[in-house]
Amino acid sequence: MSEVKPSQNIAQFIELLKSRDFNYSPSANPTPIVSIISSFFNEYKYFEETYQCLKNQTFQDFEWIIVDDGSTEPNAIDLFSSLTQRSLKIKTIYHNLNHGIATGRNTAISQASGKYLFFMDLDDLIDPTYIEKCVLFLETHPEFSFVNSYCVGFQQQEYWWNHGFQQTSAFIQHNWVTVMLMYRKADFDKLGGFDENLRFYEDWERWLKAIVNHQKGWTIPEYLHCYRRNNSRLFLTSRGDATRERQVIELIQSRYQEFFVKNQFSNLELKKISAFDADFKTFQVPFKNKLENQISGKRILCFFPHLEVGGADKFNLDLISLLADRGYDITIATTLKSEHSWHQHFYAVTPNIFHLANFLHETHWLTFARYIIESRQIDVVYISNSYIAYYLLPFLRKEFPHVAFVDYVHCDDPGWRQCGYPRVSCQFSQLLDCQIVSSKWLAEFYQKLKPDTKPKLRVCYTNEDVDKWTPSYEKRTALRSQLKISDDTVVLLFPARIVPQKRPFFVVDIVRELAKKSLKVVVICLGQGYLLPEMQAKIEQLGLQQFFLILPPVQPEQMVDFYSASDILLLPTEYEGISLAIYEAMSMKLSVVASNVGGQSELVIPGTGFLIDKGKGDADELQAYLEVLVPSIQNPELRDKIGFSARQRIAEYFSLDAMVDRMESIFAEAITLRKSDLDVEVNLSIAEELLVFVLEHTSQEKLLEIIWREKCHIEQEKHRIEQEKCHIEHERNTLWHRKNAMETSKFWKIRRLWFKIKQKLGLTQEEP
Repeated sequence: MSEVKPSQNIAQFIELLKSRDFNYSPSANPTPIVSIISSFFNEYKYFEETYQCLKNQTFQDFEWIIVDDGSTEPNAIDLFSSLTQRSLKIKTIYHNLNHGIATGRNTAISQASGKYLFFMDLDDLIDPTYIEKCVLFLETHPEFSFVNSYCVGFQQQEYWWNHGFQQTSAFIQHNWVTVMLMYRKADFDKLGGFDENLRFYEDWERWLKAIVNHQKGWTIPEYLHCYRRNNSRLFLTSRGDATRERQVIELIQSRYQEFFVKNQFSNLELKKISAFDADFKTFQVPFKNKLENQISGKRILCFFPHLEVGGADKFNLDLISLLADRGYDITIATTLKSEHSWHQHFYAVTPNIFHLANFLHETHWLTFARYIIESRQIDVVYISNSYIAYYLLPFLRKEFPHVAFVDYVHCDDPGWRQCGYPRVSCQFSQLLDCQIVSSKWLAEFYQKLKPDTKPKLRVCYTNEDVDKWTPSYEKRTALRSQLKISDDTVVLLFPARIVPQKRPFFVVDIVRELAKKSLKVVVICLGQGYLLPEMQAKIEQLGLQQFFLILPPVQPEQMVDFYSASDILLLPTEYEGISLAIYEAMSMKLSVVASNVGGQSELVIPGTGFLIDKGKGDADELQAYLEVLVPSIQNPELRDKIGFSARQRIAEYFSLDAMVDRMESIFAEAITLRKSDLDVEVNLSIAEELLVFVLEHTSQEKLLEIIWREKCHIEQEKHRIEQEKCHIEHERNTLWHRKNAMETSKFWKIRRLWFKIKQKLGLTQEEP
């Protein structure tokens, strides 16, 4: 299961969460979908932060039932008396005496009218999408009774807590989750409320009761709720008596231990659903949840594959950041399983991020798209490298004729589905209002694939911000010192995934030839990929270890350090649109040496870098790279001159402001075109068959990928065992030769003769 962290630093994440201020309009539904359950005793200090989190929720169809369990502090009493004046959603109940949190929650539950119960204390925080994701999960997974997420501990203790209901067998040992979860009320009522005889661990006891009664819970692998670790909590006060705490633990375990001993638990997994059994045409969630505070014409739903390291992801990040600065409301849906290593950067722009694979089955993604378009009142659906999103288009176009649909394609991919996303985009051209490409070369490529795409094609370069990407001597010196690179060493930077497209083995060949010329160079490789072990093996085989520093990918803000420390960007790739690394390197005054593929000649012109015609990795192509690299390595003045011209070209013609102006104008044009052409013929039966096919096909692809990886792992193990066998055989042969040499030596012969004499004299029984 993927683990998605919203930040590298907990304190920064908490501050970001507190700073959100959306204030979505209250829902007008008299019968809310969710009842939020809270009970407190003298806790008031952090209420405003909790209250703001609920105002920020992207799901507003809720009521909030708060029980004052006999508070005695004046500030807490004053807070309670003011609650109903704050919002019509808040309902209050007062206990004359303190009965405990279990009783308080049960009182609130007895007054709840929602389909779902959501438990929350008055000093905790939740992500803006937490309640919405829980509701969507339970609506689409009727076999589950409750759902929560990973947890962030903050304040006096900080930690990322990535345990949950999937580890069912371990729940008898201790409580793995906080109380902040959503429970299907009908299922909760079947088993009754919290044990009011327990002053603490009442939630753990209730979850155990659910488990032994075969109610299932799921944990969304995202950090969506935050548990305040505060020593002033009543909970910790109640636990002050360690003996009493131990007694409570033993009491709870005694109730359910036998069940856990007798039953074998396997870790929970979401049920696999066949696309053939799905109801794509009519299945919808039974609520709208319309959010009213966005500006018309500036509401965008983005379908991305993932939020990872890469040029396409960096472009998406730049785009949504600049659009958000201009008042756009951004919602993101990702469609591939991933750890989403750049999630934190997108999350800083918008919390409206839905990693669909984390909480919905693929057969429900169309339902999600319908729901989110209505909820956010989307103006533009923007698709970038999300394969499955194209197959949702026929349904969405038919059901939402006023919504504009556009896509952005960066490059062709000869090794995937004939030529990759250009072919897919062309196939769905009829359903797209505008088709955006990253270069004129790619626009011409489209027209060769499908000539009638020409009226819809728009070119928008990815561009870069020269103010952000500025070389720093201090960063150059610091990083070189850290990596132990001398000042007179020329650094070639290769920031790329270690996959066939980036040709890592050809990079090794280039460096081998540079090493033969005794040039003082080192290559910094920033990347990972399945070819990395083979690349490292080749480097070691050729004895080139001193010329390579292979490092994992770094965060975007760290790339400035590596560009500053480098002298030449080396990028001999198999295919590209226009590599974003080239934009960055030119902004940083690096001399670029790259393949002349895709639209890269539209950016790199003579005097601003070097483009080499792509060959077959043979001697001729190798020589072409050397003819450029050797003079560049030997002549720092040449590098400086080219770097200066490269930066000037980016600043004058390829700025980020120009990019976002262009994208904004295309979005506006797409909306206008959509208003003038509302009639689109779509055969939904064919669309459904296509969607079923692609879902089943991608499902089988995933299985084959797992099998392939297992096969590769077995082959690697086989290779390792064969190497060990060869090593053992070599050692055995070495020992045999040593033994043979020893036994045929003069010393050994004299020794044998000496032992025979001793045996005849009866001095020893030993054998020589």
